[in-house]
Amino acid sequence: MAHQEDGRLRGRRPMPPGVYAHHRRLWIAYYITGADGRRQKHREPTDCTSPREAGKLRAARMTEHAKGERTTETSKVTVGDAMRAVLAEDEKKGRRSIRTAHGFAKAIEAALGAGTLAVNVGHKIDAGQHAWQRAGLTNTTINRRCTLLRRGLRLLVRQRKLAFVPYIERLDEHSAPGRYITPADADAIREHLPEYAALVFWLALLLGIRKGQLTRTLRRFVDLDRGVVEYPPAECKHLRAHVVPLDPDALAIAQTAMNDARPWCPYMFHGPRCAPGRRPSKLYGCVGDFKKACDKACEAAGLAVGRKAGGYVFHHTRNTAATDMRAGGLGEDETMRVGGWKTREVFDRYNLGDVEAVRECSVLQRGKVVPLRARVHA
Repeated sequence: MAHQEDGRLRGRRPMPPGVYAHHRRLWIAYYITGADGRRQKHREPTDCTSPREAGKLRAARMTEHAKGERTTETSKVTVGDAMRAVLAEDEKKGRRSIRTAHGFAKAIEAALGAGTLAVNVGHKIDAGQHAWQRAGLTNTTINRRCTLLRRGLRLLVRQRKLAFVPYIERLDEHSAPGRYITPADADAIREHLPEYAALVFWLALLLGIRKGQLTRTLRRFVDLDRGVVEYPPAECKHLRAHVVPLDPDALAIAQTAMNDARPWCPYMFHGPRCAPGRRPSKLYGCVGDFKKACDKACEAAGLAVGRKAGGYVFHHTRNTAATDMRAGGLGEDETMRVGGWKTREVFDRYNLGDVEAVRECSVLQRGKVVPLRARVHA
């Protein structure tokens, strides 16, 4: 009592319940229900300058916890924690996109700040998206970065470190449609490609398989007697087995590649540096990344290079294969199985349709449309 009277004489007021001073800073304490269902005492520092403000903050915190809008880790987890969580998950699951994810994570931390609280991401992401747009990034790239950020935040929620995922706007995407590689352009590109790259390029035009998956084809995946290539789940983007039937044209190309078998190399395609003891590329096998060879071949053929210039990229072989297979009478389900498309929505982006691509880019022979695959060895 004497102490309280002494405090009043000095102009001090008694602290509200759950508020106390420690190291010249006001702290609040309250009980919450933990993930295990038990009540536990939680303490956190505040930036309040008066006990009354700290008391109001304590009441607000208790309400947020009661509604499930806050956890004990909310004031600790950061954007950096979210990025580390998502990269750890990608590495654990062996996703081949981890290299791209590392680049996205670095860009997100640079734009938002690795130390920014995860709960405050919603207040900063708009400014980050505007900055990326001013830097010349497309909305598609920005959306991919934001998708990675959402994944990291969802992992924090799953780990009970964050109560909810802050709202992150998805921007409208206006990506350019894929391109059909005309038969004349395909012939010109092939003529200027090295022999090892020409085989990969021509088989990709027929089957529409992704560049990485195709170049990593091992000889043991190929069954020439049955005329199929059987990719195990680990070699496919969607981590599902992919069985590719080979028509006579594709089978002839596979036979040519298999005849060049080398005892020290397990791959079907071989690059110029294939030699005993050489370590192959994790992404593109023994062939390696021949992007520069494709670019030079396009330039030598007098064609534009790259999407920004309105030219070709290797990935356009998937558009060409999808369009040709459909124009040749193959059903949508069968075409999707050959090229490895899992959803109709994605496949529709690759299939350019008979109206434009076939009319402008296919040849007309004997009153019917003859797609590129029928002219491979003509």
